[in-house]
Amino acid sequence: MSLRRRVLEAGLGSDAIGGELRARLSRLDSSMGDLCGGASAPKDFDADLFVAPGIPRVRPLLVLLSERAAWAHGEDGGRLPNDLSGMDAAEHVAVAAELLHVAIVVHDRALGLPGGRRRRAARKLLGAVGWLGANHLTLRALELTRHGATPGIVDDALDTLREIADGHALSESIRGRLATAAESQELAEGYTGAVFDFACRAGARVACGEDSVVRALGRYGRHTGVAWHMADDLSTMDTTPDLFAQSIEESLGRHSPNFAVSLGAEMDDRVGDLWMRLRAGPDETAARDLQARVRSSGALGEGRARLVQQTWRARRALNGLRPSPHRDALDRLTMAIAK
Repeated sequence: MSLRRRVLEAGLGSDAIGGELRARLSRLDSSMGDLCGGASAPKDFDADLFVAPGIPRVRPLLVLLSERAAWAHGEDGGRLPNDLSGMDAAEHVAVAAELLHVAIVVHDRALGLPGGRRRRAARKLLGAVGWLGANHLTLRALELTRHGATPGIVDDALDTLREIADGHALSESIRGRLATAAESQELAEGYTGAVFDFACRAGARVACGEDSVVRALGRYGRHTGVAWHMADDLSTMDTTPDLFAQSIEESLGRHSPNFAVSLGAEMDDRVGDLWMRLRAGPDETAARDLQARVRSSGALGEGRARLVQQTWRARRALNGLRPSPHRDALDRLTMAIAK
């Protein structure tokens, strides 16, 4: 089972909450394409390339779980109001969180490294359309946050966009070399961490959660996002050589460093040389050697230790919330990443 599917199933939790969550995710999933389209979409931009139904959507799940966990923490003991407009608001904001993530992916692929048949094909497919598409998706995400009808959600979205922009600047600054482990972690915080932070804060705000609850869920989301990024990169080291080569080419195409490789390069100089060799184009021998050297460098042990630290911090952030099935589901989701 893939990391995304395993984490999603852990977050859906027991039958007591899983049915409602699946129904809500299905509803927003089926409307994703329509919500990210519109007259302002650039010509020839096919949103279905990035938001096709059936993709495990962890960020929307975080919004919905945080909304319910914040309700449960409130004075009403977790009883939902008779007016269920908050549910619709949460689903719109959940789509916004997903679109922020997709905008990062589209932007990075549009600016990916030249060279390599797959990378050239991706750039030809996206090009200016990809750049405009990323901007369009960002604007749609901001528009959807207004459905939250709660002060602070739009501000949180703008803060997230600032972090994403800082991440793009950092990514550009490491062009032509391998990122350090510290830079890789900083990118994880500015991309995945920032979007997960926004998802959890926004869910709490839709539920009119106390400021302390919003902050706690934001911390939970940030640490969970960094852990997710680390786990995703570390998992590439356990794949077959062919899949590893494809994963590394994808990272290069998105101009995104691999956390495990960055750690390995600090322990073995040859790792950095092999990474630079792969920048010139696909090379199965270099990819196989890179995977073997990272594994033997001790990077995986160090990477997993840092991953566990992030998941521990995420789970600790939940301690201030009143126990509820949805808070427990957030905890299980993070534990699934640690595995």
